[in-house]
Amino acid sequence: MEEASWWPRGLARGSIQDALSNQEIITKWGTLDCFDVTKTLEASWWNEQNSDCWGSFSELNVQSVQQIRQHGNLTLLQLNEAYSALVYSIPTSDSTSMLARKSAWAKALDSSSVLLPIAGMTINGNDAIVVFPHFELTHDADMKWISTELGKAQSSLEEFSTPNDQNRWNQRLKSVEDALRPNTLWRAPHTKHTVGLPALRIHPSWIGTRDGKTVLIPTNQRVSEHLLCGDERLPALAELIQMEGRWVEHNGYVRDDIEAMLEAWSSVTPSSWSSKKALSTVLGGAWIWRYYDVLFSYAEAVLYDDKNGLESSKAWLKDVTRLQAHLGVLRVWKSGVWVGLTTMIVAYYGWQIDSMTPSFAIGVALAGALLSFASNKMYWWKDPSPI
Repeated sequence: MEEASWWPRGLARGSIQDALSNQEIITKWGTLDCFDVTKTLEASWWNEQNSDCWGSFSELNVQSVQQIRQHGNLTLLQLNEAYSALVYSIPTSDSTSMLARKSAWAKALDSSSVLLPIAGMTINGNDAIVVFPHFELTHDADMKWISTELGKAQSSLEEFSTPNDQNRWNQRLKSVEDALRPNTLWRAPHTKHTVGLPALRIHPSWIGTRDGKTVLIPTNQRVSEHLLCGDERLPALAELIQMEGRWVEHNGYVRDDIEAMLEAWSSVTPSSWSSKKALSTVLGGAWIWRYYDVLFSYAEAVLYDDKNGLESSKAWLKDVTRLQAHLGVLRVWKSGVWVGLTTMIVAYYGWQIDSMTPSFAIGVALAGALLSFASNKMYWWKDPSPI
């Protein structure tokens, strides 16, 4: 039992037995709720629950339970022939259940490929069990299709977006950097069009089929995010990049695949989400969210004592150092804009106080304007590609 994949063996204090008995895991980074999934393997258990349940939980009338898959923090069960349930050993948020419990969100997603839950159970407000209409897992879904359908679903939630929250997004980065102490530090200003959305957290390994139709199965945030940062809305691009990260983990990095994913997603989302400024690396763009994703992959590796995950995360972060060095050079070019503007101001006041002849002042001002224009053009021209 000590080798259970959901157990955060890297930082947990105490035993699994104590944690299940107390419904609480104590770690170096804080305390987590935990849920004994083995209880749910008994059909009778489902028919005895009446607290902290929502939706049609009391009407499920479970007669049989079959475990379909167990991976990390998630266990997939089939209930009778009618339902599928995702069970979280460590509840991390209520984002999945809220997609159904908020009627306006559910209505907006009604025509999307997202399969919405119909019932569930929470522990301290976070999803322990989420019940869906029955689906079968599939590994045949095309990544372009997944990216397109994710983009469509996110677009349908645009009316429920919240404004740019860069301070809190940057604070999430600081929180994980403080915990891991990597040799990197990165913050981003983001554009005003980068907005927060209700979370979908689509994972390419958790795609289903129902009635002959491929569906997206929403999931909740990772354990390390919950432990270090809590539950907050992230931009649509951040969720695409997190899905990209899981795809790369399982299939390896292929630039053409990444380009196809971004193009497919961009083709169905508001243009402001994938504009040049929104994807600009100097403003954060896709790369700041890759950095975010890898930091939390690093945190997961520490939490679960995953040596391979630790090595790959550290190797990726070394590349970030080179990217940041390039961005540092760009900031030097950007400073030329302010030097040029300052030169123009000096020329103006020099002419006003007669310390410069009009012709000389005009020459200095033109030189300043040229410097400012050239520096700005070089700054954006050298902006790294989002891929």
